[in-house]
Amino acid sequence: MRKLLTFIAAVLTAAFSCAAQDSSTRRIDISLVLDKDGGALVREVWDMDIHRGTEWYLVRGNLGDIEISGLSVRDENGREFRNIGRWDVDRSMEEKSGKCGIVRKSGGCELCWGLGSYGEHRFTVEYRMSKVVKAMDDFDALHLQLVSPGISPRPQNVRVEVSAADGTAFSEENCAIWAFGFNGTDLFEDGKIVLATDEPFRSDAYSVILLARFGKGLFSPQSTLKGPFQDKLDQAFKGSSYQDYLDEEESERKLMIFALILLGLGAVLIIFSVAAYIRRRNLRIFGVKKLKEIGYARDIPFGGNLYESRYILSKIGTITDANFASALILRMVKDGIIGISHDSDGKVLLDVRSSAEGFGLNKSQMEFHSMLQKAAGDDLVLQDKEYSRWSRKHEKQVARWIEKLGNYGSQELVSGGYLYGDRYSPEAQQQARTLIGFRNYLKDFTLLDERKTTEVALWGEYIVFAALFGIADKVAKELKDINPQAFEEFVGYDYPTMRRIVFISNNVGNNIVSSATHYQTSSSTSGKGGFSSFGGGGGFSGGGFGGGAR
Repeated sequence: MRKLLTFIAAVLTAAFSCAAQDSSTRRIDISLVLDKDGGALVREVWDMDIHRGTEWYLVRGNLGDIEISGLSVRDENGREFRNIGRWDVDRSMEEKSGKCGIVRKSGGCELCWGLGSYGEHRFTVEYRMSKVVKAMDDFDALHLQLVSPGISPRPQNVRVEVSAADGTAFSEENCAIWAFGFNGTDLFEDGKIVLATDEPFRSDAYSVILLARFGKGLFSPQSTLKGPFQDKLDQAFKGSSYQDYLDEEESERKLMIFALILLGLGAVLIIFSVAAYIRRRNLRIFGVKKLKEIGYARDIPFGGNLYESRYILSKIGTITDANFASALILRMVKDGIIGISHDSDGKVLLDVRSSAEGFGLNKSQMEFHSMLQKAAGDDLVLQDKEYSRWSRKHEKQVARWIEKLGNYGSQELVSGGYLYGDRYSPEAQQQARTLIGFRNYLKDFTLLDERKTTEVALWGEYIVFAALFGIADKVAKELKDINPQAFEEFVGYDYPTMRRIVFISNNVGNNIVSSATHYQTSSSTSGKGGFSSFGGGGGFSGGGFGGGAR
């Protein structure tokens, strides 16, 4: 469902959007600190590269009894802007420089500040919103649009954190959350509500809307909204993918009809537009217009970093979390973190008795190893179906692990100097091309003259990345056919053993995806966090349409 929705959104964007903008909004970080009385201190950090307009403005409409005050702005140099109160949008860039203010409108306002100059800026904006938490008959509710649709230039990345001023930790026990307007996640992390996009805003329809339900006693709201919370939830669910999941067959049928109509009405336009969209994406990530321009590569991409490689593959839709989990297991087997045992019949099993400490694993890898150990039971030998049974009982933990994979990949790309906002460095593009070239190489291995290959020392890594590409069994057999002795020496096990290891790793990966999907479907609709809904979210306060540079 989400992939189909994302595809249609991308098609519509490519078909009807204008040429790529010179300006960009690289990242928005928003934090809300909620007071006991239901008010909020809002802090927004806007990282941008702007080449048009004289000012930046945020739309805050549909406020009702919510009041906004205390606007302050400072730039990347720490310069505090002067709040002049009433804002005049017709002033020049020079007159607006170093100043901020508010345009009052019926039912809302616009928060404005001067750009000062064109180029890269990092603005930090703070203001207070009163009465954002509403007292309802049975629960208290927060329902805000935090990023408006139609903002220009469109954001590449958005992250929202909501916390309590008194230190109260938000969790499934005292809170429920739903997110709308974007494709991404909504989670409870370290006592906070966290929303994160996993793709750039691709059309003017994207926004960020949060609906939170709080148990009575967490707040003493100064504003009341009549009726039970379910009324608000029903309104927000209309047109949402949460509702889709609650009625999957009907929504799939309607969506497919819509897609067929859309294709029938504009097939030629869509084909050309999608092609243009893909070319722009490829140029940004790989530095080439068409991936078929990339030939073969024998080098291991990104120094063997599976998280960085997964992130790149996810951008072109050619990675599954099952394949990623399988590759992680094979990497741990290769590195000796996971060993091999045999049952009484001689069947190969995974032995996870060894500690993962000291191998330089990141937090995600450590958590994955821990899950395998817990599934294996007291003997720490993973028997057939043990992981399947364990993952069904611990769907939440498995789903949370998967939800964080994209963040780990982007963080490692950033820390490695490969990724700056939505921009990929030339070295990142080279490594991304190597990744695709390496995939081509492994897929066509038998078609190439590799009988005298000199890369036998890399065969273990070949199988790890082959698992990432979903072809580990094929590549293992082809390597064995080249030289069985070299296979056993450099892969670490004979072919029958490695074939069994690949089989187990594939099963574990499939069980992970199955458990996570079931949890995400049920928990997201019930407010426990998980995935966001692109549609729906109606009935919010604080938003509108537009904003950005003007």
